[in-house]
Amino acid sequence: MEPKSTKRLIGTKMGYRIRKSVGLSLVLLLLSIGISGGSEEVIQKITILGNVKVEDGVIRSALKSREGGRFSPDQVREDLRSVFGLGYFSDVQVDIKTTPKGREIIFIVLEKPAIKEILITGNQKVKLENIKEKVTLAPRSILNLDKAKESEEQIRRLYFSKGYYGVKVEHKVDYLETNEAVVTFKIEEGLKGHIQRIVFKGNKNIKSSDLKKVMMTKRRNIFSIITKTGLLDEDILKNDVQLLTAYYIDHGYLDVKIPEPRIDLQDPKRIQIEIEISEGAQFRFGEINFKGDVLTTREELFRTIHIKRNHIYSTSAVRKDINALTEKFANQGYADAEVTPTTFTDEKNLLVDLTFEIEKKRQVSFEKIQIVGNTKTRDKVIRRELQVAEGELYSASGLSKSRDRLKRTGFFKEVDFTTSRGSTEDKTHLEIKVEEAPTGALSLGFGYSSIENLVGQASIADRNLFGLGYQGVLKFRLGEKTSDLMFSFTDPYFLGYPVSLGTDLYHENRKFDTYSYRISGGNIRMGKELTDTLRFDTMYKLENIKVSDVSKDASVLIREQEGKKLTSALSFSLSMDTRNDYFNPTRGGRHVISLQNAGGILRGDNYFVKMFAETSWFFPLPLNLVLNLRGKAGVIEPYGGRKTPIYEKFFVGGIHSLRGFEYGMAGPFDKNKEPLGAEKMVVFNAELIFPISREIGLKGAVFWDVGKGFDKFSDITPLKTGVGAGIRWFSPFGPINIDLGINPNPKPGEKRKVFDFIIGTVY
Repeated sequence: MEPKSTKRLIGTKMGYRIRKSVGLSLVLLLLSIGISGGSEEVIQKITILGNVKVEDGVIRSALKSREGGRFSPDQVREDLRSVFGLGYFSDVQVDIKTTPKGREIIFIVLEKPAIKEILITGNQKVKLENIKEKVTLAPRSILNLDKAKESEEQIRRLYFSKGYYGVKVEHKVDYLETNEAVVTFKIEEGLKGHIQRIVFKGNKNIKSSDLKKVMMTKRRNIFSIITKTGLLDEDILKNDVQLLTAYYIDHGYLDVKIPEPRIDLQDPKRIQIEIEISEGAQFRFGEINFKGDVLTTREELFRTIHIKRNHIYSTSAVRKDINALTEKFANQGYADAEVTPTTFTDEKNLLVDLTFEIEKKRQVSFEKIQIVGNTKTRDKVIRRELQVAEGELYSASGLSKSRDRLKRTGFFKEVDFTTSRGSTEDKTHLEIKVEEAPTGALSLGFGYSSIENLVGQASIADRNLFGLGYQGVLKFRLGEKTSDLMFSFTDPYFLGYPVSLGTDLYHENRKFDTYSYRISGGNIRMGKELTDTLRFDTMYKLENIKVSDVSKDASVLIREQEGKKLTSALSFSLSMDTRNDYFNPTRGGRHVISLQNAGGILRGDNYFVKMFAETSWFFPLPLNLVLNLRGKAGVIEPYGGRKTPIYEKFFVGGIHSLRGFEYGMAGPFDKNKEPLGAEKMVVFNAELIFPISREIGLKGAVFWDVGKGFDKFSDITPLKTGVGAGIRWFSPFGPINIDLGINPNPKPGEKRKVFDFIIGTVY
């Protein structure tokens, strides 16, 4: 039978409504008075009453008092606090009962209500499932008002991230007779807004436009619909303050102070952000010195770094010079060399003295190089690209070049280098882990090209044939105006030497409105890398050409081409490739210059000299934009009293040259609107590329093209112009380019708009 005191407490408990505990301190006071005696007694039993949803084990885990242990009033008080601190109860009381065998401690708890249901009302612009992800409460869990407030704030932040800055979010708790509660989040969304202005105050030495480039937070602009800029995220804005502070320090303003930005939400549709800046004085570098394991002369180390006395202080400059010094020592085998900068600030003269402390540690060499992850590619194909070898001293630049060369092969998705201690402290193991990319492709299907209309094609290709690095292609294409058959094979390391050797065999039929031609031929190619970015190639080709089906109304230039001809030609080309990515470049460039001679000592029927140059540059811009500038120029000159073959001329117009014009129509054409090709050409392309969906590799582009095909330099002006927009998609089927070009000033015979579509082209 329960004691009266216990029954009284339980009866009181059953009458409680959900409330904050107001009796905990009183209970602790009574406890300290009522149980001060008998402190030497043993705890005979611990009883827990009143809990319905919270299990006994959860409560007991908060207790340090144990059955059979010594009874301590201080420990009971501490246990009372611990149980209340679990957060599951609105009230916790304790009763102490004396028994012949010791004390019985009875904890009486009053549970907070459980959440029966969570309701969200008022949302129309944001999906319900997105809002639920921000709610930290859950049905059937114990009500926690702090979490309700936290959820309220998270919902507000969600709306802020989507531009609803006038949103109001409130939560309401309805208590039920069943000791349950319904939590309702009421949302008033308001109108969508954007950041209208970002204003800086106090920046006397650094332009506001430069500071805005540093920030992730941007004002609304014409590209916001694509880039999603112009939205306020308070966490990002706080991070921007750190970025701005770092930017100022990087420009020598060591005492800069930037408080929390002021956000004007009076008009939620047009938000203004004001950032106050106290720049302070600008510091410069003072004395620069080296300390520790210098190894070489200080003059040599000074030539390695770029920092000079009286240069404006810059943390990024210090980091770059640390990397340069570390790499210098690492290239001499000191793989673990450490360079630590120490500074002394002269506040009076506004100078920062800098000392590079160098600890070279041990000189190490490569003991073993192991390659893992290559299931298809042979080890020797990977090892021949390496710029380091077993037994050689450690080289940081050699590892960097090796990684770049392996990526450039296109055989691997990922290339990762890791080093580990070898058999001794002066030896290291290098593990090269690769993840192979698919290099073979078998395709069969139909497509559409604006140049050739309906096209059926089949091809089998592999850039890493047999895992030996061979490149092989067999391709057939059949269209309304064209049929092609081509076989190509290249060995990039012929007989194990760093010289490529390859051949192409091809047969092509091409039909035009007033004539047709057929080309059967082949070539032999040889090339060698002169440096990491510079390459030299030479090629000899032999072609048999037949021009036929010449209509009576064809132009004189076309009728002169009728019959069979033989072309024997030798070409040389020099190329430089500094792009950071073969398929998706954002910086660097690719440049080619070539010279071809046909006839003369090479014999054949066609005598000409053909020169061609091409350059392409990529420039990264803010907001993940990329500017691509391209230029092409070519000249072909016949000699020996021969005519220029029409199939060797430059056909300017189309997706590969001047968009907004059909193939060849940006050059000479006859009365039948048949392109005649040009003996000279010049084309310039400017293209701005922007991301649309990074997940699927979809990009957009706007472009401006200018150029022309012509026969005499006096005809170079006026140049023709095309503008437009396009799509760039690296699809599972290969790169796809779609362009809509507009000719703003069409002449007779020229179209106003031209749609171009092609698969498998990389720019």
